[in-house]
Amino acid sequence: MRRGSRTPFLFLLAFQVATSLAAEPIQLASDTAAVPPSESSPDKAAIEPDSDAAKLIDVIVAQQKNALTALQDLRAKEADLKNQLTKLASGTIDDGPPYSILVLDKLNDAIAASKSQRESLDESQLAARDAVERSRLEVEANKRTLRQIKETHHAAVSESTKAIEREIRFAEETLVLRRLELSIEESHRSIHSLELKISERKREIVSKQVTFAKLTLDEKTAELDVREMELNAASDSLKLDLQYAERRWLAARQELDALVGANPIAIERVEALSLAKQTIQVEQGVVNQRLQRLPMMRASWDRRYRVATGQSTREERQQWLTETLSQLEQLSRERRTRELKLAAARSSLDAVASKADESTSQDPERTRWLDRQNESWSKQIEQYNRSLWGIDSASRALTRLQSEIEGEPSRTLAQWIEDAWGSLRRLWNYELTSFDDTSLTVGKVASILLFVFFGYFAARWLSRLMGQRLPKFGVEQAAAGAIESLSFYVMLITFALAALRYANVPLTMFTFLGGAIAIGVGFGSQNILNNFISGLILLAERPIKSGDLILIDSTYGNVTRIGARSTLIRTGDNLDIIVPNSKFLENNVINLTRTDDRLRSSIKVGIAYGSPLEKVMQLLEQAATENPGVHPHPKPSVSFNDFGDSSLAFQVFFWVTARNMAQMRTIETQVRLAIDRLFREHGIVIAYPQQDLHLKSQTPIEFRLAREESECTEFKAAS
Repeated sequence: MRRGSRTPFLFLLAFQVATSLAAEPIQLASDTAAVPPSESSPDKAAIEPDSDAAKLIDVIVAQQKNALTALQDLRAKEADLKNQLTKLASGTIDDGPPYSILVLDKLNDAIAASKSQRESLDESQLAARDAVERSRLEVEANKRTLRQIKETHHAAVSESTKAIEREIRFAEETLVLRRLELSIEESHRSIHSLELKISERKREIVSKQVTFAKLTLDEKTAELDVREMELNAASDSLKLDLQYAERRWLAARQELDALVGANPIAIERVEALSLAKQTIQVEQGVVNQRLQRLPMMRASWDRRYRVATGQSTREERQQWLTETLSQLEQLSRERRTRELKLAAARSSLDAVASKADESTSQDPERTRWLDRQNESWSKQIEQYNRSLWGIDSASRALTRLQSEIEGEPSRTLAQWIEDAWGSLRRLWNYELTSFDDTSLTVGKVASILLFVFFGYFAARWLSRLMGQRLPKFGVEQAAAGAIESLSFYVMLITFALAALRYANVPLTMFTFLGGAIAIGVGFGSQNILNNFISGLILLAERPIKSGDLILIDSTYGNVTRIGARSTLIRTGDNLDIIVPNSKFLENNVINLTRTDDRLRSSIKVGIAYGSPLEKVMQLLEQAATENPGVHPHPKPSVSFNDFGDSSLAFQVFFWVTARNMAQMRTIETQVRLAIDRLFREHGIVIAYPQQDLHLKSQTPIEFRLAREESECTEFKAAS
């Protein structure tokens, strides 16, 4: 017989038959009624009473009776719970209102426990259904085998058919048992749902008329005081136990060190005594943690009482909520730590148990010390479980306080404004860092930034006002611009230092930050610093100044502004060129108007060969002298430069006053017009390039007019 497939799955899976059992009797796989199971079975006389199959069937039948009895009890309990739920529809419970807050706490704990069990009940139900299905398939397989044997042999009942019939009987009884177990699991699931509904309904009734009396608070405080006394007494006792355990371990350790060679019994003894000492230390830690949580528990009960009786302000409740969330997070971390230690203790217990199993009976002393180690690990596991229970209890108390604080009525507009203002003040006073008993808060940083922001615009406005007023007191425009730029930076730095002083931030706080910035600037901002320092040098030494006409990179332009990083130059075409300040110190720059506005200009002109040279020089000097933009001193001069290929080269030099290229070009244009007019009046020709063409050929070159050729072509076409 294949007994491995018939192993009972008692109370693992179940739910499908529970409802059908209430309406009609359970049906066997052979479609026989299952009124109690012993009456529905085939006649036992057909089975040999001494056979193993008969004994197994008797066991299954006995299990069916027990399961049926348990199922009837569960059905009775289920009916009672339904009646209780019906009574709760009236809105009252046995104890009349008002209800103590302890009643509400118990209901909340019961609901939380029921919800945590729901998943395990669902898993049990699925497993029970799977067991019923496997038992049903086994019954069908055995019946199919019996039919095949009868069809094949065509004989009377033989031993093989009797064995198959016993298999079928056993499988059918097992199927009945599995269905009963499924019905039991379904009843458990139904009872769980009813209990959850009853608890939720009771909570709904109690929460409307719950009270928190001062007597309840006093009772809880007294309970915590008694618990504190007990824990202090336990802590004192553990200190004495620890001293005794340490002396025993130290003595055993000294004996082990004095032995020559390895002694397994002595080693296990030292290990057992060390574990005993460690177990006391673990228990001490658990007791101390429970003592440390007692003030938190007292505070939670006191705060719950004040919230329930309306003796707390919104600011206090907000502070309590923040502290409660922090404490819950701390308890969660403690729980994770305890769970890890609990898992390690269980693993060590398994290792010691394996070592004890491997130990031979000839070493009773070693076995005794291994048992002591096993006992120590078991006690540590017990202490860790107790610690987890204490953490869960504290978490439930804090969660109740959190829910009661968060479950307040909606806030009014004034309360919203008050909370927002409180949050803003907390943010304003939030400490970012500290240095030498000086804290740097968000408010100080914001004050510094605002001070510097408005200081920037104030420095810009004051420096511009100074730059506009200084020329009225005889200061040159260029000098006024330099003073304006320098005063801007000085005032900006002054405002920044004043902002730090206003916020009571010592400059030593930025020592490290300043060093880091210096390193970063030194490596990543070399060009910026170079240009900034160059700008300061330009403003101080003034090799160029605003309004100067300069020549840089073959470009003429006037300096319009010298900034912190660059200088702005405007060309005669009204184009702005931004030049880094360092370029004026590292490259050659021509400043045409550094000392004064006088510039020497010249005009070149070519005269045809054969012209009167003295007259030409006289007319060139006259054209420059008659122009009002040309300085009389020094007077214009003319030079005969060269005998050119196509002309005689002359050049007239004269001095003009010009602050930009446009003025100089205007004067040069007027002088050129005067030269052209005077040369025309005196018949002097301005030469232009000339070239002679010489042709060499052995035969005459034939020339033909294009017009004559086209006429000949047309005549030939017409004829």
